[in-house]
Amino acid sequence: MPHISLDGTQLRAVRDEDADALAALIGAAYDEYPGCVLDLPGIDLDLTAPATTTAAAGGRWWVLERDGVLVGSIGTGPLDADGAVELKRCYLAADFRGRGLATRLISRVETHAAALGATWVTMWSDTRFTPAHHRYTSLGYRDSGERRQLFDPSDTTEIRFVKHLDTSADPDPEPVHWEGPFGTDVVVARPLPDGSVLRGSVAGLRYDLEVDHAWRPRCTTLQHDGQRMRISSDGEGRWWRDGQPAEELAGCTDIGLEVTPAGLQVAVRRLGLGSGESGEARLALVSHPDAQVRAFDVRYDRAGVHSYRQHLTGAVYDIEVDGFGLPVTVGDTWRRVEPEGALAG
Repeated sequence: MPHISLDGTQLRAVRDEDADALAALIGAAYDEYPGCVLDLPGIDLDLTAPATTTAAAGGRWWVLERDGVLVGSIGTGPLDADGAVELKRCYLAADFRGRGLATRLISRVETHAAALGATWVTMWSDTRFTPAHHRYTSLGYRDSGERRQLFDPSDTTEIRFVKHLDTSADPDPEPVHWEGPFGTDVVVARPLPDGSVLRGSVAGLRYDLEVDHAWRPRCTTLQHDGQRMRISSDGEGRWWRDGQPAEELAGCTDIGLEVTPAGLQVAVRRLGLGSGESGEARLALVSHPDAQVRAFDVRYDRAGVHSYRQHLTGAVYDIEVDGFGLPVTVGDTWRRVEPEGALAG
């Protein structure tokens, strides 16, 4: 992720090496409230390996640095089945409060959530954190009336805050339609603050394929026949299925769905091949409808400005893409079509 400047600070994706600095940041915030302490190991176990625990859950986590010192944090969970994204771990060092940084961090999460298709952002906050509650309320969050006890050493009770996201001013871009062996596939591509997401549906399957700024798969969610599955990655070759390690996918660089060519854009953009160049990849391929995930070695040859050749399991597929890397045709299997009722330009 490129470092993004916020009021002299640098925003980047969290790393596991940030564990001690995060514990110090959040521990200092807890120290402002009598009886509030870190629970390690326990409730705060995610702090011991923040990048890993977030990737396993299919969420995102960013930190703020100033001159190499970690001064802020914010994260999210994945999009849930109810259309909500949870805002997590929003903290700023005391010297960096009152500058609008928290507002900008929260806005980033809301932008991320909206692009994923969320209609709500939700968060849980300790009842003692009243200054933060005033901030949340000023930003449109409301107390839902829900409470939960954590039964931790701090004797924590939390309030659930929620905010409805109004996305009416930011409608989805025009969808892409493909015809293929599973019927008509309809997909929309949307930018994230540091990546992209492809959201589509085909053959009764709804899929969301999220990538980071380098086009590395981060979280893929599949919904079919009332069942929901999440496959996530840290972008460094480690994978999880519904939060559990998927050792059989270790080393995979890309993810593909048997029912759609959408994942091809991810590989094409990630590899960044020049004309005449070739690139190797390892593909986590999800079959349909049994949702089995298997790893395959694959090679891509850049044949022309908008053309590639994919070598997969002994088969060769000629692929034509548009200027954004989205497939136009994939051999004789998929082809881009205009939706019914579309007017010729």
